[in-house]
Amino acid sequence: MAWQRFGITGTVMAAAVGGILAGVIGWGGFNTVMEATNRTGFCISCHEMRDTVYAEYTRSLHYRNGSGVRAECADCHVPRDWTHKVARKLAATNELYHWLAGSIDTREKFEAKRHELARHEWDRMRATDSRECRNCHSFEAMDPHRQSAKAAKAMAEAARAGRTCIDCHKGIAHAFPDVTAGHRRAFAELSAEAAALALEPGRRAYALATLPLQLERREPGSPPDGELAAATPVRVLAVAGGLVRVEVVGWRRGDAAGTLYAEAGKRIPRARLGDAAAAEDLRTVTDPDTGQNWTEVRLAVWTPAGGYVPAIEPLWAQAARVYDANCTLCHAAHPPTAYTANEWIGNINAMRRLTKLDDEEIRLLQAYLQLHARDRDKAAKTP
Repeated sequence: MAWQRFGITGTVMAAAVGGILAGVIGWGGFNTVMEATNRTGFCISCHEMRDTVYAEYTRSLHYRNGSGVRAECADCHVPRDWTHKVARKLAATNELYHWLAGSIDTREKFEAKRHELARHEWDRMRATDSRECRNCHSFEAMDPHRQSAKAAKAMAEAARAGRTCIDCHKGIAHAFPDVTAGHRRAFAELSAEAAALALEPGRRAYALATLPLQLERREPGSPPDGELAAATPVRVLAVAGGLVRVEVVGWRRGDAAGTLYAEAGKRIPRARLGDAAAAEDLRTVTDPDTGQNWTEVRLAVWTPAGGYVPAIEPLWAQAARVYDANCTLCHAAHPPTAYTANEWIGNINAMRRLTKLDDEEIRLLQAYLQLHARDRDKAAKTP
């Protein structure tokens, strides 16, 4: 035979053929297992999926629609090309560990982790430019005349801005997570720490949230004369009867004594006063952009004693958590340095209606973004 003329023995030939057959069988078996684990039936074989996200998916347009085209689990969650598919499958082995550990084996456990799990998937999709979405959808294939006017406008703007599908289409097949739950639990822990903090004269502290203030000491619960803004730094002067007397330093714009700001020329609130208060003027400067005079003043006020934290870093971490959880639902989060301190006011006012944040969370978020804005001095990133 021809292979014998090249000195190839029967044993070697048999081994080669056997190796080829073993490779074909092994490859075929591996690929069969890969495809089997892509089937929706496999995905919902665990009750953790069947009783939660699968039930939600069956009520979505990806499951039932007028065109009769159904997107299965793997169509959205597993890449089609071989390299990325294998990488995704390897990463998914971590889910087997959590299945064995029972990390989400009850609805209560699942709901507690829903936002975290959703964030992992949203981040993955954003990192791949919504690759799996684009297997079926593309800007080029869309007919704007068959879309609603609102949808056509949004798609055109998204295409121009280079946005990716997941920026705007979160929660399209599954229930939307409560994005506020995590940072509200964290804030409750901060509040407990603030309530237990022992303030002493001479100590520096930071307002955890908006605090009512009194110009003269009165009984706790008396009508306030104004309010101290979240994240405002103070120096403790005295503690008495559930109240604390603190020194606040801020800037007054022109003759407007009703609001103190963190910095000249920047509308970053520190304190709001119902009536003009006796304050010690420290210095006056002129804003080169507007020609307005700003006067730095020092003011002593009384506030509740249980509303302060000893350092600003935990408060900034809380604000960053609020920003990351709520301001990434429609687009990637802009860094605080993307805008000036005054520009952030308009941006927040325009976007707040799209969130479920309460007034106090909005105030903390605004303080965080303004005090880390593009036009703040590097040395002044802490208030």
